[in-house]
Amino acid sequence: MTSDLPADLNVDYELTRFVRRVRARSLRSIGTIHPKLDYGSFLFLIAICDAKGGVRGSELADELGVHKSTASRAIAALEKIGLVSRVPDPEDGRAQLLVGETVAIERLDAYRKRSHARLSEVLSDWTSDEINTFGRSLARLNDAAEQIP
Repeated sequence: MTSDLPADLNVDYELTRFVRRVRARSLRSIGTIHPKLDYGSFLFLIAICDAKGGVRGSELADELGVHKSTASRAIAALEKIGLVSRVPDPEDGRAQLLVGETVAIERLDAYRKRSHARLSEVLSDWTSDEINTFGRSLARLNDAAEQIP
């Protein structure tokens, strides 16, 4: 902990430290989903698999805050390795939706279960109250961050 910093800078420092650790761990384990999956495409895969019923590429780019060309390259890479496909949009016959292939959904689910098990291990010496308080604080932080453009 960096108690010599003002509280808000300490939170920023610790969040950055945690995000770096999670990203590094993710980079080491996303190969279980597919050996050619890179971290950027992994983020797209999560968003596609989490979109119930599918998602348009343009919506995905907006959601992830990237240029449409970046989204297009990531989607093409995911299609090439067989993790994502396109289906007709039932609301607009001219449009297509991106959906996760069954194998991608199953492997992502297994990845998440392993990730949850690791987090449970990290939190194993925390009390239920500490975990609940931390969860509420993270939700509050995320809610506030979503309100800032």
